[in-house]
Amino acid sequence: MAYFPELWFTEKYTGTCGFTFKVKRVLNTQQSPLQRLDILETYDFGRVMLLDGLIMFTERDEFVYHEMIAHLPLFAAHEPKDVLIIGGGDGGTAREVSKHTYLNSITNVEIDEVVVENSKKYTPFVGSGFDNDRVNLIIGDGIEFVKNKSELYDVVIVDSTDPFGPAEGLFNVEFYTNVRNILREGGIVVAQAENAYYDKRWMMRSVNNMRKAFGVDNVAIYQAAIPTYPSGTWVFAIGWKSGEHPRDRFDSDRFEGLGLDLKYYNPEIHRAAFVLPNYVKEILKG
Repeated sequence: MAYFPELWFTEKYTGTCGFTFKVKRVLNTQQSPLQRLDILETYDFGRVMLLDGLIMFTERDEFVYHEMIAHLPLFAAHEPKDVLIIGGGDGGTAREVSKHTYLNSITNVEIDEVVVENSKKYTPFVGSGFDNDRVNLIIGDGIEFVKNKSELYDVVIVDSTDPFGPAEGLFNVEFYTNVRNILREGGIVVAQAENAYYDKRWMMRSVNNMRKAFGVDNVAIYQAAIPTYPSGTWVFAIGWKSGEHPRDRFDSDRFEGLGLDLKYYNPEIHRAAFVLPNYVKEILKG
């Protein structure tokens, strides 16, 4: 009788712990000029995209990340018309932003075309976000894209990979300063900012650099429960040029008018996401 060994994948959070699941099959492995990509089919989490051995999303819970990075800033923004997505090569953020049918433009700048191609082919539940004619996909460097421009967008969403390798420059003060310049008055930027449990130094790098660009009083963080991300709780840094705290801004008329069928985000979550546990508050003071 032939023996077929089991295949398991582990994403290591530290040298002594990580997240492990059994793999049904490997759908594709590809090395782009920037990073290694793997698409796995799993027993518990559906299809999974890895970049350089790190989980980018799973079919089972990707909706949490993509809904929270897209809808919260959009419903906090005052009559947004133009949106810029930097990164987001899997298409999930574009999918959610496209649900805001009143927008004039959606521009998505992604540096790695290999991610886009694989997502369209193997994970169409997110990759189909690029099939929407309203999404202008540009293959290019988001860091360069935001330079030397002013007041073009109402919302900027930075859907990046982890803060090293191709995405490292998306976490520094020069980048956030350029983002502030391309936002209209009252505009909002949101960036994924890792987590406060394993990666607090990376979270604070994003928060502190955003504070330098927008001012301490115009930057906050909010959280979402994402089971397959390190610690199960993910952080988003949000900055705004002027106006009320995004926690206190919610366009209920626009929300009701769109009638969105969402799995995670709702009006109560919008405000509750900014409620932080004490240990995170202590980190933010540091």
